[in-house]
Amino acid sequence: MRSRSWILLLLAGAVLAPAARAADGLVAELAFLAPESTDGLNRVFLDLAPEGNRRAFRVLLDTGAGASVFSPLAARENGVRVRRVKSTPYRRKTILGRDLHFWVDTSSSDSGTRMGWAYGLLGGNMLEEFVFEIDFPGRRVRFFDPRTVEVPEAASAEDEVVLPLRVDGKRPSTVVRVNGVETPVLLDTGAPHGIILSGETAKQAGVESRDVDWAGGSMILGPVDLRGGEADVGFGALVLDGAPAFVAPKGLYNWAGSSNSLVGYGLMSEFVVRFDYRRGRMWLKRVPGSRRTLYGGDWALFQQHGVLLAPRPGAPGEWVVVHARADTVAARRGAARGDIVPGGTTAEAAIEALSSATELILRRPRADGWEDVTLPAPEPGSES
Repeated sequence: MRSRSWILLLLAGAVLAPAARAADGLVAELAFLAPESTDGLNRVFLDLAPEGNRRAFRVLLDTGAGASVFSPLAARENGVRVRRVKSTPYRRKTILGRDLHFWVDTSSSDSGTRMGWAYGLLGGNMLEEFVFEIDFPGRRVRFFDPRTVEVPEAASAEDEVVLPLRVDGKRPSTVVRVNGVETPVLLDTGAPHGIILSGETAKQAGVESRDVDWAGGSMILGPVDLRGGEADVGFGALVLDGAPAFVAPKGLYNWAGSSNSLVGYGLMSEFVVRFDYRRGRMWLKRVPGSRRTLYGGDWALFQQHGVLLAPRPGAPGEWVVVHARADTVAARRGAARGDIVPGGTTAEAAIEALSSATELILRRPRADGWEDVTLPAPEPGSES
């Protein structure tokens, strides 16, 4: 019988009820790891290392990836000896009782990546072995034995819905309604966005992009041009009004299924979502009081004030400017993406500081570190 060391892990919040609850089909319950940067705020990082391992095995749970793939740097950080000429997958033991088989992408380099950041993706080749549940508000992932746990054929409560799930290439998709128009979408937990629509799909659903080129970034296949907007998105009877919606006028490299569109973390952040690849079903439960997030920032505050701020990991009271609409005081004063707003105990307080009538000193990232930047007081009459 295992020692009671897992109780200490329970108290620390790292691993909850590992195999001890196997009788009810639960294999393991893992807490989200703390993000290392703002880029990780709307992503699901887990430690898959078996109990007792001194070295963590950090992965990003990415339903949009059919295979588990690591960049060379992430592989080395996880203790993998990378061999450029290796033609078979690597493997590591995990707390889930199964080895993770994964590839290391050395196609462009044996050290770097196309995006400039390291990644280790937990993809569909492993996820399909379980029924798994992502509790986004609670920041937990539960892995179940699919022989004893399944998603039911129908929901049993008003705040729940069961949707059909299609799995192609070990990647799940479903059909949502965008402004009332049925749209197939890839379900991609590796994407921090809300919903991303191809130009043609956005046109069909009447989604207009108002903020131009502020949410662009790099995905696994390369940089993406994204334009910001809003849409009403329905998961069955559960409807998200005014949800963050982005238009990719140049597409997503034909990465996201028939409509070349996807739903990311930002649209799932209010739900507990259970995936059952084997039976082709998914279950969603809306959590009362949960907050919709985008890139780690509060979406409701952005709708109200036009400024999206995300908490800076490891620095309580500091906020990172993700975006300020051009018509806001913050933007007119010169606030830029990546600026650090110090001393705000809440996002509301930091937004108020950016919108105030007094000078404000921010920290701005530079290639060699940081510099202090003074935002001048707004011109008289421009505070409104």
